[in-house]
Amino acid sequence: MQNASKEKIWFLGRGFEEYLLMFKLNLPDLAHCHILDCNAGASSFTAEMNHKGYDVIAADILYGQSAEKMENISENDFLTLMNAHKDLKNEEDWGFFENHDHMIQYRIKSYNKFFEHYKTGKDAFYIESKLPKLPFRNNSFHLVLSSHLLFLYDDRLDYNFHLQSVKEMIRVSSQEVRIYPLVRLRSNRKSKFVDSLIRDLSPNYHTEIQKVDYRFREGADEMLRIQKTSGDQSRCGLISTDMIKIEGK
Repeated sequence: MQNASKEKIWFLGRGFEEYLLMFKLNLPDLAHCHILDCNAGASSFTAEMNHKGYDVIAADILYGQSAEKMENISENDFLTLMNAHKDLKNEEDWGFFENHDHMIQYRIKSYNKFFEHYKTGKDAFYIESKLPKLPFRNNSFHLVLSSHLLFLYDDRLDYNFHLQSVKEMIRVSSQEVRIYPLVRLRSNRKSKFVDSLIRDLSPNYHTEIQKVDYRFREGADEMLRIQKTSGDQSRCGLISTDMIKIEGK
């Protein structure tokens, strides 16, 4: 189990309020944005945003499976992670959560919101996809968010995967990509790929590391913003879900 976990990508998720802080999102600014949550896992952001009237869909490699199967995977991963957290107390920076118990309660509520929405909105809001390829046309979304995959797993996803995945997210975005966190899974230090990625993207895109107000892991208080330097950088215009074309469907 220990050796297998070193290669595993956890199927976990974060809550709506966490997303607002992790990505420095201001809800009024998103009223006319079409948003993709890429590699969303069991996060409740898409569910809660749609319930509030916003235009968000999610993509993940495990979507397409039954809610029951994903619940089993998520529950096993969550329990394994909670056991691992016993050895990571020095890396926790309680800010968003009051303590360990508060984190567990919040996570469970977030997972429940995701699974309930997935059961009824699986085909409309949750698209099966596997980076570094996404099944969407160019400029399909105004904003693409990516949480807890890139940089975090730099011990098992190589630099080419990072670069091609980010280029793919840029391709399907008309304006901006935001990635959080920038630290590695097994330390509180920034991934070795961050500077290389910024260097390789900078000739064509505006890149910026920004501080965020979200606090949970020590050192994980920054996100990477990647903006297209051409095209309309004004407020988002409303795009309905019907305008998104999914290849092969």
